[in-house]
Amino acid sequence: MAVIVELSLPPENFPLGTMLTADSDLHIEFERIVPVGADVVPIFWAWDGDLDAFEQRVRKDINVQQFVAIDEVGDRRLYLLNWDIPADAFLEGLTTTEGIIRNAHGYGTDNWEFKLLFPSHEHLTRFHNISRENDIEYTLGKMQSLSEAGTAQLENVLTDKQREALVLAFQRGYFETPRQVTLSELATELDITQQSLSDRIRHGIEAIVEHTLFGASEP
Repeated sequence: MAVIVELSLPPENFPLGTMLTADSDLHIEFERIVPVGADVVPIFWAWDGDLDAFEQRVRKDINVQQFVAIDEVGDRRLYLLNWDIPADAFLEGLTTTEGIIRNAHGYGTDNWEFKLLFPSHEHLTRFHNISRENDIEYTLGKMQSLSEAGTAQLENVLTDKQREALVLAFQRGYFETPRQVTLSELATELDITQQSLSDRIRHGIEAIVEHTLFGASEP
């Protein structure tokens, strides 16, 4: 069963992150990264500090093949980085064990905070052994199965009223073909108008679809 773990990594064990956070007042947050051999093309947000100076510095790095600002929201910029990674035991360990970086955040010289996904506990154990063999120290935090994490995230996607409406509609057979109950009957049971119930069901389904297909995590 797939497992998600959180860990804290010293910056010296993550060369890519160290290069990006050389400006001490800059925050970096990666979107999902799937290491494949030496090819890692991360997308990340940067904010605080002088972003123009940050771009100039990164483009001068000999390992950077492509560096593009692809969006800007408020004081944050979204970048795509094509990085020719030198020997990096941390990323090599992830590659060997089929690990995925779901999220990573770094600030200045502070430790990097990661949320990693492994196909199984056995893969996580292999990653730990590889890290130990390469003297990579990290602090392991919360660990949970993928199904547990998905349930926890879904709880943040739906409002209580949307969840109540969807559960009742499902239990009464509203989504069956043919339907076993009408919208009017469900609304009467919840003591709300038919339009209010329709809105709760529609917005709830939209939130679930968006969360499932696009990774949104807020209601």
